[in-house]
Amino acid sequence: MKQFPFTPELLDALPEELAELFRSLEIKLLEEICSRLKLADNLNEVTIQDIRALRSHGIDLEEIKKAISKTSSVAMDKLEKLFDDVVNRNQAYYIEMITLAQITAPETLISARDIEAIKQQTKGDFKNITQSMGFLVDNGRTMLPPAKAYQWALDNAELQIQSSAISYNQAISEAVRQLADSGLKVVSYESGHHDQIDVAARRAVMTGIVQLSAKYREQSSNYLETDLVEVTAHIGARDKGIGIENHKSWQGKVYRWSEKPRTSKKDYPDFVKTTGYGLGDGLCGWNCRHNFYPFVEGISERTYTDEQLKNIDPPLFEFEGKTYTIYEATQKQRQIERTIRKQKRLKAAYKASGQSDKEKLVNIRLRRLNEKYHAFSKAAGLPEQRERLKVLY
Repeated sequence: MKQFPFTPELLDALPEELAELFRSLEIKLLEEICSRLKLADNLNEVTIQDIRALRSHGIDLEEIKKAISKTSSVAMDKLEKLFDDVVNRNQAYYIEMITLAQITAPETLISARDIEAIKQQTKGDFKNITQSMGFLVDNGRTMLPPAKAYQWALDNAELQIQSSAISYNQAISEAVRQLADSGLKVVSYESGHHDQIDVAARRAVMTGIVQLSAKYREQSSNYLETDLVEVTAHIGARDKGIGIENHKSWQGKVYRWSEKPRTSKKDYPDFVKTTGYGLGDGLCGWNCRHNFYPFVEGISERTYTDEQLKNIDPPLFEFEGKTYTIYEATQKQRQIERTIRKQKRLKAAYKASGQSDKEKLVNIRLRRLNEKYHAFSKAAGLPEQRERLKVLY
């Protein structure tokens, strides 16, 4: 069977709707905060007392809390439906595989308890995202919950005005820029590493899908009594680093899972040692879209030959004087997408805070970035992933 239930392209697309939800939340929170800051900007002469009066209203920002709660609730519903689809796809695929191998296919491959455990783990990640997210302000030194970001902006403006170092309008403008430039970050790592909220949401979903699918792969291998697996392959696989970090070096091949009873007659490379399955920078690790499937010696056929794998990527190409591999091109495409999303946050913040002149400048940058995105994608031969640029209003 060549048509796997979760191709690399499908794995990449599955979490996108949930990522869009959190991008929408990000914009809503920015608009809420910045529109409040705009209130004092309508006065001809702003005093410290005016700022303090403004700060005394709406510090709790109940609308922000409602927005977070609503988005989290909707995301949970969508996550539940997504997992149901993952279960159904895996169940249909592996039962058919076992049937074709002339082995009696069980009605259920994975226990409901295993499925529920993975669902709950992923839901826990989502709850952690909504509880630990915040704006990275003070030039990246301070993380603040959304409801505190408004108070920080006004406190910061007050201190700067009192020092006579900067005008009120300049102080508010700088606060708006920092909030929008940061976007919603997520504090969910002991190392202190920060991720954009849509990136964290995508990772949580992808991890859940991969873990659930791995349960099916493990169980079906046991039913088929095979110690061999075939790893998927895709264009633009990571070609940097050495060993398990270089995904292109091990994709598309057959390996022996040494932890399983030996049934294969030929010698194959060790599955875990070669691919790094179970490690962050290996197979099914961070941002990896590869998968693996049971392979039965003498019955299964490889999806790709060694020659096809050698030539799976298109040739190098040049854009604006720089040469790219297809992997480097995908990374560049992601970088442009992140920049476009950043500019959209700035646009929403400037619009909500009434800074129309800066909003116009952002519109010019967005137009140029979109033109560059189109031109680069065309030059690289990559499909434009416009869904990654969306913000749901």
